[in-house]
Amino acid sequence: MKITGFEYRTVSIPFLPAIQEHSGMEYPTTLVWVHTDEGLTGLGESNALHSDITDQADSIAERYVGKNLWDIDLSSESFTFQSAFYDLAGQALGVPAYKLIGEKHRDSVELAYWSPPMPPEATAAEAERAADLGFRVHKLKARKANIVETARLIKEACGPDFGIRVDPNTEFGDLETGLRLAEALLPYNIEVYEDPIRFEDLSWYRQMREKVEVPVARHIGGPQEILENIRADAVDAVNTFGNVAGLRKSAAVAEAAGLPIWVQVFAFGSCVASTFAAHMVCTIPNCTMPIDELPHIRVDDLSGGSMDLSNGAINLTDAPGLGISLDMDAVERYRIR
Repeated sequence: MKITGFEYRTVSIPFLPAIQEHSGMEYPTTLVWVHTDEGLTGLGESNALHSDITDQADSIAERYVGKNLWDIDLSSESFTFQSAFYDLAGQALGVPAYKLIGEKHRDSVELAYWSPPMPPEATAAEAERAADLGFRVHKLKARKANIVETARLIKEACGPDFGIRVDPNTEFGDLETGLRLAEALLPYNIEVYEDPIRFEDLSWYRQMREKVEVPVARHIGGPQEILENIRADAVDAVNTFGNVAGLRKSAAVAEAAGLPIWVQVFAFGSCVASTFAAHMVCTIPNCTMPIDELPHIRVDDLSGGSMDLSNGAINLTDAPGLGISLDMDAVERYRIR
């Protein structure tokens, strides 16, 4: 099965109103169709926030057009092309993409909800919406000025069992501040602290782990960096990323140390990136925490209902390849180039 060409469309899908209002973000992505001489087409997706893959269209065509799919090391390709190539391979063989990656450990992949820094009342309202949709965990881009009040209002709105993933992107600063806020957050159901404090001194993370009941995690990529943090006793869990080969290596290192992981391989993608991420992580035994893939925080995931996202999880089927299709009317509605 030879690759005959590539097709690209860049889309910019608005975020949900509250998230759009408080983030001010526009986050375009480029959808990729990979065509073959057997009439099959695979779907991929690329981040178009700072650059667009279409600028590399000529070199991409030179590298891949005319190449036999079965001569490509699928696991080592970049995420964008991996998605399309595993989609093609699965369609050709009549099996879901995950069967070409590894043994399936779960039929559905749980997602976290997400919001940017927002006023506590607005965040609690989003959390209540998330809980009503079946999400169990809400990831907050937390800020030390209002995280305690935010957590209090979320507990009031969603109940004591709704999980709060606190990710300040190290904005809590030093160890003393991190410990003070962790103490103040004890009454609330904090699932994990992700990158709570600066990490130039990993002993701070070790001390935080020793003094805080809630798991402490870092957002890091690659088996070497994960191993470094394990040896420093700096983490209880890891948020990681990568292509199929890289992610499986990273997960294996964490698993050997008895650590759970979650992933953020694309984050702000449509149904394409999110579904491929689900195919990847359903094969990873220790990826037991809700992942940071976020098609649900946009006004449209472009799947036209073909991606089964319900109760806060992507439910995988046995359909060949990714098992989804794109709603082309929606693609054209949000297309910017």
